[in-house]
Amino acid sequence: MGRRLGFDTENSGREANFRIIEGEVLRLLEESVIDRAVFLALDAAFREDGIRDDARTLMVMDNDEIAELAAVHVRVLFGAGIHPYRPDALRELERLVNRGACLIKWLPSAQNIKPDDPRCFPFYEALAHFGIPLLCHTGNEHTLSVFPNDFNDPGRLRPALEMGVTVIAAHCGLRLYLHEKSYFHRWRGMTRRHENLYGDISAFGIITRIWTLRSMLKSPGLRERLVFGSDFPVAPMPWTCLGCLGLRAVRYIQGMKNPFDRSVALMKGVGVPDEVFARGGSLLRLGKNEKSRNRSAVEETRG
Repeated sequence: MGRRLGFDTENSGREANFRIIEGEVLRLLEESVIDRAVFLALDAAFREDGIRDDARTLMVMDNDEIAELAAVHVRVLFGAGIHPYRPDALRELERLVNRGACLIKWLPSAQNIKPDDPRCFPFYEALAHFGIPLLCHTGNEHTLSVFPNDFNDPGRLRPALEMGVTVIAAHCGLRLYLHEKSYFHRWRGMTRRHENLYGDISAFGIITRIWTLRSMLKSPGLRERLVFGSDFPVAPMPWTCLGCLGLRAVRYIQGMKNPFDRSVALMKGVGVPDEVFARGGSLLRLGKNEKSRNRSAVEETRG
């Protein structure tokens, strides 16, 4: 993905590579039409007994690294990653709320998280208390998958919704390949029962998802639940959407150098309205007033 984006990391060490990627991503963000972007941390996999499972952890992105970036870059927002099985999960959530976390990110089939497991319930109570949304992958995972894909079933998120957590189901449970199981209809049915359930449209710029998106945009009940996401560093595939966009639009989008702008242009090309791009700002915990309220909530919890 780095080579596809033009990042020169071939002859550098691990730390140097990280700094190169960090600098390039920040440059792309600064040059894009995007106002602000959530940078996502990712916690390790944990066993059911709360012990970190390094043998089955494919990737970790440190919370404090992202928090530090967000503290000095006005366009970067801090998306935290906390595994609910870890013994210090509630303390870690409180700590990262103080550091400005605007959401929590889970990838269940990469981290060994069963969202309907009672071990998650105290974490849901804390999320609802602090007003922190949960961004959770739904549907099959292809890049970072170790544990069963049915951990990504949106139906497992019902306890979180019933406990008052705002949930953003990444990809709306849609499948990527036609032979895979789709959880889209389950997610769609759940939106009728839970007003606090949303879905992001990241990775919708491909032929197996773009027509479903057009249908969703025509449904008043679903359009209000959609949130824009870029799925960066995974790039959209405009040419696979030729039948939906038309040749001229595909050529224009494909010619864009900035991947963030390409994602926005593709979504606008299929009719995604401004409200979908702006909805993240209303769902996430943003701004000084929100930080002040959360400090009060932390003090109340300590009391």
